[in-house]
Amino acid sequence: MATFAMGAMITACSDWDDHYDAGSAVSGSATSTIWQNIESNNNLSQFAALVKKAGYDAVLNTTQTYTVWAPLNGTFDYEALSSLGNDKLVKEFVQNHIARSNFPATGTLNERIFMLNEKVIDFEGAGSYTIGGIEVAQPNVSSLNGVIHTTNGKVDFLSNIFESLEPGEFAIDSISNYFHAYDVLRLSESKSIQGPVVNGQITYLDSVFDDYNYLTENLYATHISREDSNYTMIVPTNTAWNKAMAAIAPYYNYVDSFTFIETPSTTTSQQNPVPVKIDAAQLRDSVTHFMLARGLFYNNNLYDNGKIQQLKDGQSLVVDSLVTTGYDVLFSEDAANLFRGTTHLKKSNGDFFVTGDSLYTHPWLFWNPLIKVEAELSQYQASSQNGTLTSTFISSGRQNPDVPGVVSNRGYVDVQPATNVSNPIVTFYLPNVRSTTYRIYGVFVPANITNTYITEVKPHLVEVGIGYNNADGSVPRRPDVLGSNFSNDPTKVDTVYFGEFTFPIAYFGTGNYYPYLRVTSRLTSGNRDNYDNHLRIDCLLLVPKELDEYVKEHPDYKYQSDAFSSLFF
Repeated sequence: MATFAMGAMITACSDWDDHYDAGSAVSGSATSTIWQNIESNNNLSQFAALVKKAGYDAVLNTTQTYTVWAPLNGTFDYEALSSLGNDKLVKEFVQNHIARSNFPATGTLNERIFMLNEKVIDFEGAGSYTIGGIEVAQPNVSSLNGVIHTTNGKVDFLSNIFESLEPGEFAIDSISNYFHAYDVLRLSESKSIQGPVVNGQITYLDSVFDDYNYLTENLYATHISREDSNYTMIVPTNTAWNKAMAAIAPYYNYVDSFTFIETPSTTTSQQNPVPVKIDAAQLRDSVTHFMLARGLFYNNNLYDNGKIQQLKDGQSLVVDSLVTTGYDVLFSEDAANLFRGTTHLKKSNGDFFVTGDSLYTHPWLFWNPLIKVEAELSQYQASSQNGTLTSTFISSGRQNPDVPGVVSNRGYVDVQPATNVSNPIVTFYLPNVRSTTYRIYGVFVPANITNTYITEVKPHLVEVGIGYNNADGSVPRRPDVLGSNFSNDPTKVDTVYFGEFTFPIAYFGTGNYYPYLRVTSRLTSGNRDNYDNHLRIDCLLLVPKELDEYVKEHPDYKYQSDAFSSLFF
């Protein structure tokens, strides 16, 4: 086998007579280390000087097996590399040309090589070879502890996505500062050497710490610093960042103290007000920054996201949908807009898109989304009077086929009146409300939703009110009434528009503190024969005003929330 391998290498070397200048030939001894062979060749003196400056002459002089791709003198900018700091020289040049183990150039190659800096670089060819697209001038210089391949140039160092979050060619200081504020060193238990247990705690004889970033963890994009991952990041310039922050801020108008009504009722004495105190400035800063960042990351290996990698500058992205690492879905129009005016840069673990002066995204995609309150979920049922609440679920296939429409989440709340003449009242918490204007809808379910034998169904007649906080955090004396005569179409699962309302303060991120919406049956002795006081409510929809207007102006627009199936189609 040794004879066969040597013959293959001799044949491969002989095939190279036409591929390199004899004056650039490098000699080697199989009884000398890689470092000794590099140091003894004048054509590698520049590479040798940089390796020695970096302290890697000792590394290549050990019994550990390495493969080195050594650029010949004059094929790279030696002076520029000499001026680098040692850390940068090691990572971006020296380690970028060395790999552990032996990788000879023989036959047909299509190898992905992990370099010492953990970059993955392609080593490929058949008869003639390249490493990272750079021509191998002379392959297979045998050494005692591995092999040397000389090259006509240095291998380009590609930063990964996280390493690229540094100001330089592009003005991205704002996003860089934001992300790096969450950098930490975290103990790697697997890499550290354990010592004795002292007072019940594990100690370490040798502690190894890894760089870590808690922000990328919260964005489900932890692996943007790993070389074996494949991500896309959209990177706002400082101008785009500042514009976006200015656009987001009004949705998060917090106050330091406000009153939460824990058990809303129709009488003030039964409301049980709870005082709430927060650090409004800190929460606003944290939330607005996070909301900007949440739509910037995409895993290229999932869904249709892989098509991003083929996008060229100036092209429009054509894709059915994209999915962020936080599982927000952007359909074709929004996906294409996100890449408008961007500059595409390839990175070692994916793709980097730097914006122009604007980040093209609608506010409802990330920082002001539609809010859907599933009425059947107990955590949103604040209180009830004059009736009994029952959460009812419809299993697949049980919906009456004669009733058109979709019951959201396959469930609704059934509000049984206490008596035939009672007007039940049910109040729902409204989670994650922002300080903005919503158009509010309620979705009602007819009495025959599962029973085909019910032949007569009646509509509801209801009053709707909103309980909220004023701009100073106080609670109005009585809930605002949106309207008193809302009625639904009982022949279908029907969406009813209640009206428009602007919340003065934001509640998102404050904890389980919410404003509320109250639905009251309005039957009287004069209309009881025409309406049904047995309420059946599927869900409530708080649609940002700008989204509501946009959808009605663009009927083909597709948005991620399934609430639109009952709202607009």
